[in-house]
Amino acid sequence: MIYKIFLIDGESGIAVLEVSFKEFKKRNITRTIIFPNFFRAINDTIDNIHAAMAKGRKINEMLRLIESEDATMLIFYHPLSRILCCSISDADDDLEQLKTAIQQIGSRFWKKHSSDIEFFRTTGEKSRFSSFIIDVEILTMGGKIAEKFPKSLLSKNVLDKVYSMGIIDDLEYKIALACTGEASSLKIARQFQKPRKEIEEILKKLEKLEIIIEERR
Repeated sequence: MIYKIFLIDGESGIAVLEVSFKEFKKRNITRTIIFPNFFRAINDTIDNIHAAMAKGRKINEMLRLIESEDATMLIFYHPLSRILCCSISDADDDLEQLKTAIQQIGSRFWKKHSSDIEFFRTTGEKSRFSSFIIDVEILTMGGKIAEKFPKSLLSKNVLDKVYSMGIIDDLEYKIALACTGEASSLKIARQFQKPRKEIEEILKKLEKLEIIIEERR
């Protein structure tokens, strides 16, 4: 689940909006590891943007992903608004779904508040952005949009027959058994000591074969 969404002015580095969905379980890790790394990455991104602008270079959309054992941090730069749309979420969250949501937030914020952004840069007034919290909640399904927990659609007996027919290989069979609806792709990847991307490709195949379904809680 998403913990927090930040919208940050790419010119000044000032947060114009913050939306919270979930409290961090390990507050000491948040203070000493996650937040410092997150805001360091934001500052580096802003420095890179300013350096590019100083050289007269055109800046397109930028997407930066920082992964740790406990969290995923995503930074998306929307060039038209010059706003950074950022998220901190569970490491288990589906990365592609998370990227899509954060890009949608950037696009909608620009459409709804393009004139308000310039007003903020002139006056420092941020109150006009408060109504956008509802949009963030909708676009992220209350912070749960990237939650996916694969669950087997077949009993073990049926799955054994599918395996014996050669439709799936040994690893795919074991992963299908691990899809209980309680473990994310990341947890399954750690269980089998495989790269997350490899596991996600297998899950896509199993879903296409209608062996599993990826559910949200």
